[in-house]
Amino acid sequence: MNTKNQRQIVLFFQGIDGIKRHEWTHGTLYLKLEDDRDCDFIHTEIRKFYKGYINPEGGVNMYAVGDEFAFDFVPEDREAPVFTDEKEKGVWSEFAEEELLNNIDDEDESPAFPSYNEIPDEVDVMLNLQDEQKRGK
Repeated sequence: MNTKNQRQIVLFFQGIDGIKRHEWTHGTLYLKLEDDRDCDFIHTEIRKFYKGYINPEGGVNMYAVGDEFAFDFVPEDREAPVFTDEKEKGVWSEFAEEELLNNIDDEDESPAFPSYNEIPDEVDVMLNLQDEQKRGK
């Protein structure tokens, strides 16, 4: 997703109460909410905005990642089937809540961001190559 669209989405959800923090990483929007039970409402609102103003043939998938929620902007045919009727109600299952509680970290570090965990080998190799290229190797 391009920077202009990301900025439009950020401006939109800044008008929604209950969002503590946001971060874009590789086209995925990570949100930390004040109350995790608001995730379906926020998912629905972001989806309506995205489909209405940015990409009418797109969709938004939401995932619980630790104590945060990840929103992926995908083509309509790859959207998870959580919006089943015209009212576009989200689905928050007891299994998702249980998984969220299991992934809460006692420390301030969040597992949603790779900087707090091990860096995958492919990323580590690319970073090393970029560093060597800067040094002229």
